[in-house]
Amino acid sequence: MLNYECRDGGIVQPERVLPIDGEYDVIVCGGGIAGIGAGIAAGRAGCRTLIIEQLSMLGGLATAGLVNIPLDFVSGVGKDMFDQLKAVDGLWHRNSDPEKHKLVLDRMVAAAGCDVLLVTTVVDAVVAHGQIRGVVVQNKSGTQVILGRRVIDCSGDADAACYAGCEVLVGRESDGYNQACSLEFRLGGVDWDRYQESDLKKNDAKWVDIIARARQDGCRAADIENHLNWITHLPGRPEHCGMDEVSICFAHSRNCRATSHRDLTRMYREGREQCDLLWRFIRRYIPGFDKSWLIDTGALLGVRDSRRVVGEYVMRGMDIASWRHFDDVVTISGHGYDVHNPTGPGNIKWIEAQIDGQTRYVICHPGSGLASTWDPPGGKSAYCDCKGRTGADMQFPTPVYYDIPYRALLPTRVDHLLVAGRCLSAEFMAQSGCRLIMACLSMGEACGTAMAMSLRQGLRPRDLDRLDLQRQLVANGMNIGQTFRAIPGISEAPG
Repeated sequence: MLNYECRDGGIVQPERVLPIDGEYDVIVCGGGIAGIGAGIAAGRAGCRTLIIEQLSMLGGLATAGLVNIPLDFVSGVGKDMFDQLKAVDGLWHRNSDPEKHKLVLDRMVAAAGCDVLLVTTVVDAVVAHGQIRGVVVQNKSGTQVILGRRVIDCSGDADAACYAGCEVLVGRESDGYNQACSLEFRLGGVDWDRYQESDLKKNDAKWVDIIARARQDGCRAADIENHLNWITHLPGRPEHCGMDEVSICFAHSRNCRATSHRDLTRMYREGREQCDLLWRFIRRYIPGFDKSWLIDTGALLGVRDSRRVVGEYVMRGMDIASWRHFDDVVTISGHGYDVHNPTGPGNIKWIEAQIDGQTRYVICHPGSGLASTWDPPGGKSAYCDCKGRTGADMQFPTPVYYDIPYRALLPTRVDHLLVAGRCLSAEFMAQSGCRLIMACLSMGEACGTAMAMSLRQGLRPRDLDRLDLQRQLVANGMNIGQTFRAIPGISEAPG
């Protein structure tokens, strides 16, 4: 109980002693996909590990958010996850079943020996002499402290890192807005075969023209977005009988401040209204959907970026365009720029950069960059590669992938803390590329492995030898690019 004592526009909170609710080797803040990778890696390495998650389930957007499309490189813990999803008919190509995914993740973290606290929110950090020593949590039992020798922030919003005093970046550099946020939804009763065979699927797979037509008809849903972002098939459901289930990314809230509780509230309510408009639009205009119905909307909003920690290295936009490699690589990604426009319809798959003193519009690869639905001045003919080459002269490597270095997971100000997932150290445009589900999981796995090694060797995480860490990651089955190129001290160039 707080006594009603007002001072300087607020209520005075008296000094109080918080109970300690446990001590761990490694605390993982956030039980989304990055936290899964971190917790399992630390647990398998023998650390007493706790995963703290604010929702009632693990998996984050892959489960509660209905984002059932786990893209990017699959290796290590990610391969184990895919194998277990397949074993329960929960994976088809790159489409997963969010409900089965929850159970698979419960089983995986239990098998790794991790403790889990659900419906528990990290509300502060415990710091001494520049080192994080634990976190403060709030749940139905009240407010407690959980102590940890190492902490990994996988919250997505860099909550623990921010509370611990780390420097953070938020939103687009020009105006502070975050990417547009999406609430996913699922439809049942879909004639998937009819849709796949339709002229629309063959000629207008992103629904650009049909959305424009619906706008002319006065359809309100057509003002929400100018194209379909993705539609995925849910595995383990009836097929070829007109009763398929699909998951759809279409709704978008704009002008977002994703660390504002009031703006998050606005986006959840707005998202549900948008989903209601959109599924009615789909049933009216899209072949094979005329008998479909809305199953549900996501319990978790699709926030694509919020706080980003400032680390020992800040990933740059040109690092992705040049498919840059680092000696201290711990994760690889093949995903290019992917900004859901903060202030208007469309997505942005290019960056503005200075090349030879001129402003140029750089893409990572024609397959993704030319698919932008928000083009720069000059349109698609203005696109170039990282060297400024245009049109047919553009050149890109094979395979196309870039590295995420260990230094991008190391905050500058606080010791015994690592970050993984979309709150990594990166510029706004660079972060838009390296935020996919499987890249986040691999970052988490690298951090969990690093924390276990730092405890075993009695070192700060920032003092780990990168060769020791990389060798352990490779031994654990992770793909850090060693089969594609020579990593100094780790692998030779492929023959």
